[in-house]
Amino acid sequence: MKLNKWQLPLTLVFFISGILLVSVLNSLAASYHTRWHQKNQNLVALIQTQEKIIGRLEEDIEKTRTSLARSQEVLAAGKEELQNLQEKLSELKVQAGLVEAIGPGIVITLDDNRKGAEATQAKNPGQFQAGDFLIHDKHILYIVNELRVGGAEAISVNDQRIVTSSDIRCVGPMILVNTTRLAPPYTIKAIGNPDRLGSVLEMQDSEYNILKMAGFPVNLEKKSKVVIPPYKGSYQFTSAQPKEE
Repeated sequence: MKLNKWQLPLTLVFFISGILLVSVLNSLAASYHTRWHQKNQNLVALIQTQEKIIGRLEEDIEKTRTSLARSQEVLAAGKEELQNLQEKLSELKVQAGLVEAIGPGIVITLDDNRKGAEATQAKNPGQFQAGDFLIHDKHILYIVNELRVGGAEAISVNDQRIVTSSDIRCVGPMILVNTTRLAPPYTIKAIGNPDRLGSVLEMQDSEYNILKMAGFPVNLEKKSKVVIPPYKGSYQFTSAQPKEE
């Protein structure tokens, strides 16, 4: 078979073109493989970096949870301590008379013995002494002391709260309590065990019983609820100071 002159060069061109095409394809494949490998390495590095970040975050979360749990424990203990201090402060305020007090107790009323005075003046005018038929400061003071002995937790006289600095004394025909002048009848309120307070006042030598036996119009009532107002004055200390620890 005889070849034409153009067939040989064309065949050579095709052959060379095939070689070049294979070379280009191989080069492209190698380049793709390199890029894929590099991309895979970058992805692996990124995943490893994220895993480290996640690990640090998990450690921080665990530390935060531990710190939060400790803070909650401290806060709970602080709340309990604060509640105890508030309860103690409330008790002290009641004892100091700074707040209104409510509880079971007794109510005592005392008044001048007007009927006895009139009867004595009519029968024996020469022996009549008006002061013998009046309620004096000492009568109220003795009853207040007897109530304290009976365990009274709060006491008032005509709504004047009795505190440690209270002064009970006569000013003419009236009685002065906490710088306030009071006139009869006198109402003494006390918070405490009603039975115990009543038994103390009804003893034979108690001031209340002495007034009762002398004919004074006195009365004692046991109550399930007695309300005593707070002390209206002020505490002033000029010499006494708290001792430094």
